[in-house]
Amino acid sequence: MKSTFTCIVRGWLAVASFRILVGSAVAAPLLTGSAASPARRQLLDSMSSPQVAAPLPAAADSGRTRRARRTDYTVAPGVTWHYEKPGQFRWLTHIPRDIIQYPGYAFKRENIPTIAGLVAASGALWVADMPILHGAQNLGRWMGLDATSTQRTLVYVPFHVGGAKVPFEFNVPDNLNSTFYFLGDGWTHLTIASSFMAYGILKKDNRAAQTATQLGEAILSTGVVVQSLKRLTGRQSPFRSTKDRGEWHLAPSYSTYQSNVSNYDAFPTGHLATAMATVTVIAENYPEYRFIRPVGYSLMGLLGYSMLNNGVHWASDYPIGIAIGYGFAKIAVRNGRTRVAEPTAPDGSTGWQAPIHPRPWYKRGELSPFSYGPFTGGSLTWKL
Repeated sequence: MKSTFTCIVRGWLAVASFRILVGSAVAAPLLTGSAASPARRQLLDSMSSPQVAAPLPAAADSGRTRRARRTDYTVAPGVTWHYEKPGQFRWLTHIPRDIIQYPGYAFKRENIPTIAGLVAASGALWVADMPILHGAQNLGRWMGLDATSTQRTLVYVPFHVGGAKVPFEFNVPDNLNSTFYFLGDGWTHLTIASSFMAYGILKKDNRAAQTATQLGEAILSTGVVVQSLKRLTGRQSPFRSTKDRGEWHLAPSYSTYQSNVSNYDAFPTGHLATAMATVTVIAENYPEYRFIRPVGYSLMGLLGYSMLNNGVHWASDYPIGIAIGYGFAKIAVRNGRTRVAEPTAPDGSTGWQAPIHPRPWYKRGELSPFSYGPFTGGSLTWKL
């Protein structure tokens, strides 16, 4: 009896000691650096070694993994993008790089059919400019849509750069056609970009913050090229035209251009170029929201019509402007994120995940041997 009692006491002491050791191992933090023993440091190094294969993401993964300065988003099966936290105003330094990269991006061999299509479309629209313009304005009169572009100035701060007037002003549209025209205004796109930036900062969302900087980068790069082409081509706006389809005054002087801007700035369209850049950047970064492009292109259609109705642009001004905005948006997005490599399966293929086929509860029973003192048998357990 005494020996049996002694065995029971020793057994409980052994169990208690085991539980204390396990609890200490779980509760104690991992020691690193000089605080860990050599054997423990070796174990930790082997655990953190880059050679250790990372587990494949589970099917129910949220798609976002937060790290110090990065965020990874899975936007589709096997498609994950890496977004760095953008630096303050660093995107401004990317604009010269984007402009330099644009010819190499736009004039690739595979883009030759697209370029030919743009040239053909611009030529065909140039031939039909007058009928298209008159048809749009007649439709506006039939609908009672005021063609006058009227805006109310809410803020106006005079500012001069050399001899040029560059005032800081904020206007709001005063009629429906002006509202459509306002869709291409710089304030509209600035508000969109600022909204993404505010959300990115408040929610610590690198994708939203990168979208904001990409918008600024694409819009300003587009503006530099569009304004340069306007000053080179010098095409009259419809409401200032002195002949059908407008005069072309190639490379007017700076003072001449500034003294009568609307007489020289029709080609290409800056409003649609900027709108296209905005829609493309947002759609590329948020491909899971399929409504972005249809809604964006519909609003661009209203904008394009309003500029015909108020006589600001010819239809042939549109294709090249839209292409410029699209190209700079693609460049900004390409430089603003990185595709994360897909996980690799044991057979070397990519995009692999082990199939998950959960068994019904009645097939989840597990039989295991059981031994306690003089008792030996088996136990059946279920994992629900």
